[in-house]
Amino acid sequence: MLKPTGLVSGHYECRSFAESLPILKEFLALNVVDEKHGEKVVKHPNTGWQIVVHENGAGVPIKSMRNHYGVRVATNAEVDRATEYLESRRNQFGIKVIKPRENHNAYSVHFYEPGGNYWEIESYEHAVEHGMGKTTNPHWTKPLPKEAFAGKGYAPQALTHGTLENDDLAASERFYKEALGLEVVKLWPSSCYVKHPDTPWYIVCIQAQNPNRPRLTRYQRFTVAVDSANAVHNAHRELTEHRDSWQLRELEEVRESNDAASFLFADLNGNWWEISHAII
Repeated sequence: MLKPTGLVSGHYECRSFAESLPILKEFLALNVVDEKHGEKVVKHPNTGWQIVVHENGAGVPIKSMRNHYGVRVATNAEVDRATEYLESRRNQFGIKVIKPRENHNAYSVHFYEPGGNYWEIESYEHAVEHGMGKTTNPHWTKPLPKEAFAGKGYAPQALTHGTLENDDLAASERFYKEALGLEVVKLWPSSCYVKHPDTPWYIVCIQAQNPNRPRLTRYQRFTVAVDSANAVHNAHRELTEHRDSWQLRELEEVRESNDAASFLFADLNGNWWEISHAII
């Protein structure tokens, strides 16, 4: 089993930086903090987790709404105000807004951005009182300063989650715990929350409804960090040894550059992961 030091980044495949990055800043309070190898790294000021954005052209597939990233606001009323603001900028940014809804004690609005991706702006205002504190306690210690996101009627306080679809949810939960060493929080029969125990951000893993759904590419993946290049190689050997029992779809070779090492693999659901001892 891996001994991960963190679930440190998500990856995000879009068609155009010029098209998608202004949307991430305008509606989600995400700012570009780094650029390397033709990739842009975006981050919320209240969240240690980062998203690595890949620009892959007009052929980038449209992801399912069940494969999205999400930010959190403090109150349900802010979700309504976020919806109003999204609608007011809909034509300017080419977005599509999905009517707000309640689900599992969350109240949220989803929207589609023309880079091929969905986002969620959610509130868990009343979730803690229903015993959901493990994943719904505030993901921030200090609210975002008002001037940092002024004039919109709402403020994304943290980048909180990504989502994945799973063909076999029970087998996936075992893999996340027993192979990747991550924490699995089980609140509902048809989903689970996967996270590192030391940080609040998480991946919502959902039982897939359509076995013939389009699969995500390697550019829409999550990165699990370990503490050394040697740990990367050990993880690769372990996954190679147990590849059949864990039903891995793909397992690529370790790549090394300078003192960094990492490798990619696709799990039993065809979802892509990265094991790395680098931060990203």
